[in-house]
Amino acid sequence: MKILRSVLLLFALLVLISSSQGCGNSDCVLTGFVNCGGGGGGADKSIINGTVASVTNGSVSGIKVRAERNGEKVASDTTNSDGDFTIRVREGVILLEFETSTFTVARMFTITEDSEVLLIVSLGQNQILVDNWEVLQDPIRCDNNQNFIIVEDDLVDFTINGNGKDCIRAKGDCLIDIEVQNIMLNDCNEGLLAEGSASVTLEALAFPTLTIDAESNGIHTKGDSSVTLIGGNIFVTSTASDGIRAEDTSDVEIQPSGLCEIKGFDEPVQQAQTATVVTGSCTLIGGN
Repeated sequence: MKILRSVLLLFALLVLISSSQGCGNSDCVLTGFVNCGGGGGGADKSIINGTVASVTNGSVSGIKVRAERNGEKVASDTTNSDGDFTIRVREGVILLEFETSTFTVARMFTITEDSEVLLIVSLGQNQILVDNWEVLQDPIRCDNNQNFIIVEDDLVDFTINGNGKDCIRAKGDCLIDIEVQNIMLNDCNEGLLAEGSASVTLEALAFPTLTIDAESNGIHTKGDSSVTLIGGNIFVTSTASDGIRAEDTSDVEIQPSGLCEIKGFDEPVQQAQTATVVTGSCTLIGGN
């Protein structure tokens, strides 16, 4: 499964480099795309609420902010007296350009579908410093021939609020790869459900925190699916079922470099058939 995941991720990134056009029914491999085979492609479903906190030798007001894709402007706004701006874009990779009275700077950003981005930047003559970058993400649904990839080094705090639904649901040969600073899955029914041959990797870089807070299973795998969690401190909690439930030939691997706790109302880890679960140094807490 790990070899297959690597091949699929490499393929997805190669396609990303060669194209950033809209997603067709069987071409859902671009960074940030999810549910793109559902017929709603092209809608500007994501919003960036941004603030320019400071400008070298300049004012934060009156800055022209443009979002471009493939050299074409897709959205724009002008900062107010507080440096605030708002633009709506569809998912994928965009170039965000800031034009002040004396210079223009730009940076690539990954925007995921059905998300709200809270972005604070400081502008210099030759650079954009990201002071704060938070992604508030709706639950992720990923099916056959679909990928959801966001790899942004150590900048992004990524939060999924399930509102009582499954926070992440991956089916078929879906590939999900999220590598950011902090990852939080909150108010989930099942935190992460992977079925079929789906491959899911969540990685919180450096020594931040990766948390899954669910009512039902924190992690639930079926079929030949694979789930890997990597992070500094990792916490998986189920308040009414198992912390990790693995079935069939699926596998789950937890790789903490700091604190790690797997809590289940019933059991911290439940394995069925020939499924495998590797929890490393995690503390397992279960039983009601």
